[in-house]
Amino acid sequence: MGQLLPNSNEELRTTDEDAEISDLQLIYQVRDALLEVTDGRENYEELVGCLQPKRNLNSHEAAQLVTILKALAGVVSYIDSVHHGTLIFALERMSLWNLATTYKNYDVTDIMDALIELLVSLAASKGIKNKVLSRVHDALKQIADLVPLAPLQLSPIVVQNIPKRYDVTVHEIVMYVENMLKLESGSMGEIVGSTMLPALVDKLIELDVEIGLDGKIHEDAKCIFEMELEDIINFAADDDENYNSMCVSEMLNRKKLQGNKVVEKLDSLIVLTFLHLDSCQSSGRLSEVFDTLLTSFKRTVLNTYKSKFTQFVMFYVCALHPELCGVKFAIVLRDMFESPVNPPITRMSVVSYLASYLSRAKFLSSALVADIIQRLVDWCFAYCKIHDLDMNLQAHQVFYSGCQAVMYILCFRMKSLMDVPRLRMQLIKMPMLLLWKHKLNPLKVCFPSVVEEFLK
Repeated sequence: MGQLLPNSNEELRTTDEDAEISDLQLIYQVRDALLEVTDGRENYEELVGCLQPKRNLNSHEAAQLVTILKALAGVVSYIDSVHHGTLIFALERMSLWNLATTYKNYDVTDIMDALIELLVSLAASKGIKNKVLSRVHDALKQIADLVPLAPLQLSPIVVQNIPKRYDVTVHEIVMYVENMLKLESGSMGEIVGSTMLPALVDKLIELDVEIGLDGKIHEDAKCIFEMELEDIINFAADDDENYNSMCVSEMLNRKKLQGNKVVEKLDSLIVLTFLHLDSCQSSGRLSEVFDTLLTSFKRTVLNTYKSKFTQFVMFYVCALHPELCGVKFAIVLRDMFESPVNPPITRMSVVSYLASYLSRAKFLSSALVADIIQRLVDWCFAYCKIHDLDMNLQAHQVFYSGCQAVMYILCFRMKSLMDVPRLRMQLIKMPMLLLWKHKLNPLKVCFPSVVEEFLK
């Protein structure tokens, strides 16, 4: 990055003889200058002075300005409106669209990038957020109005700077995501929205895969069917008729997963996502948001083996609009399972999620559930006719996954289906008995807890 700032106990100015220092060291120096403002202002004033506009900016001074802006982006939580008023004033004077005029002798692209990075960090900080957030978003809107392609530059900056799971507190990552979602639903949402939500889902998955079902971080994971069936049935039998739409925080509480920071971050971010989805429904944007989330689900969640909770974001958006999102999601999963174009691992994952979804989604009609069971049974029975061989787990994994899904759904929905005469008759006419007694013997291969509960 060129010649950078000297150590914090020296003046905040550079000369040709100064040695290069790391980005981390620079962040520490700028942080120290902010912290020491009440005791001695020399370093702080030098820092503010570096931000003052200079018309004849040479390459060395430009590099210094870029590195200082980047360093400030790394320590925004230390900026205080009471003690650092002159710094904030200097930053407010740095107008993105006037940089080219201010620094006539220099290509200001790097300076603009660094300033945008700082603005994003300020928006996500807890230091002066009450005074900065609205101004930052207003400034971003003005930039987008004047430079329509600017949001395309902003999106990768926001995504690349999402806090790492171990680097920040729960409060800080929630603050960052809040501002991501504000961008998604704001005036630039049409441009950046398709980037913000998938990035959020990726972050949820990152946290999700580290959480074991016992609340500990470990390497092993259980697939969706290998959760204790008794726990799931108790979960589904909850007296609260709206259990489908409950916050994942409640689900995490029931599973007793509190006690580590990863759980707290995932819990907080999923609840925040739910609130955002509620807002999207109120504003009439739920359909487009659903399409974005569905694409992200197929790309990220579907084939992530250790995901246990992130899929509830999809379940929740479906519960908000059952007729549109809820039905569409079920049909998409069904069709993906039936399509031979998809690889076996994808089809197995799809039917697992389909079973989990239909088992919990009381907002879906019994008729739809019966029709999907019919399609699954018909597919499995047709498979039996083609593969009239002895059972082979490896060769017939997709088939066994389909059979297991049928049993799993019926463990939850049998009573509601049998209470409707037409649906009861539909179930009776399905070739299930022939399916279960076939040479492929799904009752012997499928997960024992599911089979045992189904046979009851």
